[in-house]
Amino acid sequence: MNYFTADLHFADENTLITGNRPFKNIKEYDKFMIKQINKVAKKDDTVYVIGDFFDCDKGTDNISYKIAGTYVKKLKPKIILITGNNEERIIKYFFGGSFEKFRAYCLDIGFIDVQKSVRLDFGGREFYLVHKPKDTNPNYINLFGHIHDGGAYRSYGINVGVDANHFRLWDEADILYFVYLKEKYMNNDVNINMN
Repeated sequence: MNYFTADLHFADENTLITGNRPFKNIKEYDKFMIKQINKVAKKDDTVYVIGDFFDCDKGTDNISYKIAGTYVKKLKPKIILITGNNEERIIKYFFGGSFEKFRAYCLDIGFIDVQKSVRLDFGGREFYLVHKPKDTNPNYINLFGHIHDGGAYRSYGINVGVDANHFRLWDEADILYFVYLKEKYMNNDVNINMN
C-alpha cells in the first residue's frame, strides 16, 4: 500500500509554534509521528513524504537535519522523499548545491528514493507529487504540501500535509475518496473558492 504525507519537519521546535501543533515540545511531536507512521504503515508499505521531512531554516543550523535523518531507520515502511523547500536549503547549504550528493546521503541513511517530483498511477487516475503548489502540473491530479494548515482542497489538487489532516497518513483509498469529493462537490459548488 502507498501512503502520502508532507511537512513533517522533524526535529524543528519552531514548526510547533508556526504550525500551532499541539505538542509540548519537539521530542513529543517526533515520537508521536514516528509511532503514528509505524502504527499505520507496515514494512512492505511505501510512504511518500512530499517535501519537508527535514527542516533547515538557516545555513548555520545543521543539527536538526542530522537528528531528523536518524529517524528514517526508526520508521517501518519504505520512505520515498520528494524534496521540499527545506531539503532545497539543505542541498544549498550542506551539499554544495548538489541534488545527487544529497540523494546519496539520504539513500545511505535509509530512504528508498529521493526525487524532485514523482508521477504515480493508482485507482485508474494519474497523480503528480510535488511539494510546492506553484510547481503542480495541470495535466494531473496533484498531491502536494507546503501550505501546512491551508486546507486540503485546491483546484489544482490535494494538500496531504500533516497539518491539513490531523497528523495522519493518507492511503490510496483516502486520496481517491477525496478526489471523488473534490470532483463531485467541491469543484461544482459556486459557494466554494477552490483557489
